[in-house]
Amino acid sequence: MKNIRVLIIEEFKYIADLNVLELKRGGFEVYSQHIYCEEAMRNALKENKFDIILSDNSTPHFNAIQALFIRNELSPKTPFIIVSEDVSPESIKFAMKNRCCAYLLKENLHQLAILVRNIIAR
Repeated sequence: MKNIRVLIIEEFKYIADLNVLELKRGGFEVYSQHIYCEEAMRNALKENKFDIILSDNSTPHFNAIQALFIRNELSPKTPFIIVSEDVSPESIKFAMKNRCCAYLLKENLHQLAILVRNIIAR
């Protein structure tokens, strides 16, 4: 089992827990921190080092693009994945141009561990 530290940006804790569950099913030993606002993200990135960041796009007042810019500012080498069902093609294209590693539809969450493993191996 590989240890992994994950920052999860998600409005609902039960959905953040589903992300963790999928990573565990994929063979990861997971330490996770769940946040849902800009201030919490800034604090988390200042206080901890994460192996990967997973971000939903439908958190009220804080979307994945905003989170990506904060990652670029405070932890630019940490891989960033948008895990959402609510992202326009234009936003996905913009995110990829700004160093987002991947976009995963929530309905394909069963692919999360494979995606994370491949990104970390790069």
